[in-house]
Amino acid sequence: MRAALVVLLVALVIGVLLWIAATHYARGVEALKVHSYSTAVSEFAVARVLVFPYRDARSLEEQARRALLAEYARLDQAEARDAAVVAQLESARARLEAGDADAVLATLQVIDADGLQAARDGHDTVRESADALAEDIAAASRRALKKAAWGRAGRFAAALLVLEPSSELAVALAARARTGEDLSTKLGKARDAARRGEWGAALRLALSVLAMQKDFPGAAAVVADARDALAPKPKPAATTAASPTQAGGGSTTTAPPQPPPP
Repeated sequence: MRAALVVLLVALVIGVLLWIAATHYARGVEALKVHSYSTAVSEFAVARVLVFPYRDARSLEEQARRALLAEYARLDQAEARDAAVVAQLESARARLEAGDADAVLATLQVIDADGLQAARDGHDTVRESADALAEDIAAASRRALKKAAWGRAGRFAAALLVLEPSSELAVALAARARTGEDLSTKLGKARDAARRGEWGAALRLALSVLAMQKDFPGAAAVVADARDALAPKPKPAATTAASPTQAGGGSTTTAPPQPPPP
């Protein structure tokens, strides 16, 4: 009777241990499904009956542990990537404050596009910093346009497009810069024609520039100069011939009248 009681007690303990191990095992499987690797490792580690792993808990624990280490590595890489993005943004801002459009563009082009987007999505501070930098770059491009610095304006617009690939403002600023550069080239040809005295060609080129942009700097002056050069000039007034005088400034003499013939 006593032996039977002991057997029953042992069986009860083993049953409880099996139930506990099965519970931890089930939790570990669920955690593994949702990629909660830290929880999965913990659950599989205690899914044991005495010292024996429950079912394949040992292999699943190793699987979860490897996945957890890989996740830590990805997090470390993401942190390093975000730090690099922040450093590049700060460097770009310093170059913007120095007014170096080429350096701003070159600095931003170094940033990996996917890394920049991931950093903006993952960190409010990175997103706010990038947004503020984009606004300042757009303002710099507008200032360059007002000063007719077309190439500079275009490089700032290209830098803005790196920061915000879908920015309609960046596309519009770049288009204005290209148009300005094209018109500037055409106006330069008009001035060259004027220097050569080819006023008709100069006038046509300058007028085509004004047709594209009526207030383009310098075009109206070329038109005015060309029209002035092409305008008809007044003819000089006719002059009467002076009477011949004697050498040395003597007075003129007239022959006496002849009598009429008989």
